[in-house]
Amino acid sequence: MRHSIYLKLATLLLKADLRREEKEWQRKVRRSAHDIPWTNVHLLKDIGLDPEGRSTRVSVPDTVMVERRVRHLRRVLTARIPT
Repeated sequence: MRHSIYLKLATLLLKADLRREEKEWQRKVRRSAHDIPWTNVHLLKDIGLDPEGRSTRVSVPDTVMVERRVRHLRRVLTARIPT
């Protein structure tokens, strides 16, 4: 049994409307992402930035940082050529 052409048209228009709303929402989100309150130190602190714009949060857990450091030191120490 085939669907009615009106049903197909309705679903096509609904999908187009949803796509349009999604793109409009993404546009708003992109624009608001750049509205950073550079003059307000307290709001910068709340969002995790220092006044210069650098992140104040650590993005990697301490255990991972320690493992990387130990691995790097081991590699450096084993690569030394005794003279």
